[in-house]
Amino acid sequence: MSVEIICPQCESDDDLRGEPLDDGRIRLTCDACKVEWERDPRPRCPKCSGDDLYHRPQVILEKSRGTQMSVQGIHVEYGCWACDPPEVKVRGGRTHHLPDRLGGSQ
Repeated sequence: MSVEIICPQCESDDDLRGEPLDDGRIRLTCDACKVEWERDPRPRCPKCSGDDLYHRPQVILEKSRGTQMSVQGIHVEYGCWACDPPEVKVRGGRTHHLPDRLGGSQ
C-alpha cells in the first residue's frame, strides 16, 4: 500500500521537502505555504496502533508462458502480534514458509 503525503494546510503534494530526525521520524515542510509537521514513517497496526509487527512477504506472480508462473517481485505486508489470530501468524504451524522437503529431493 503506497502512502500519499499531502500538506495538512494547503493539500499540496508537489512542494514538499523532508528531513530525517534522530528518532526515525521525518520533518516535512511545504514550500507552498511554509507549514511544518512531523511524520513517523514506521508501520503501525491499523487496529491497535501498536508497533510490534512481523513481516508477511507476499510473492508477486505473473503468467509468463502458458500456465508457467514467474516470480516478478516480493511485496512485504505487516501483521500485528497482538491483533492477528494465531493461525495467521504461523502458516500451518511452522515458523517459516518453506516445506521441510521438496518432492523428488534426496
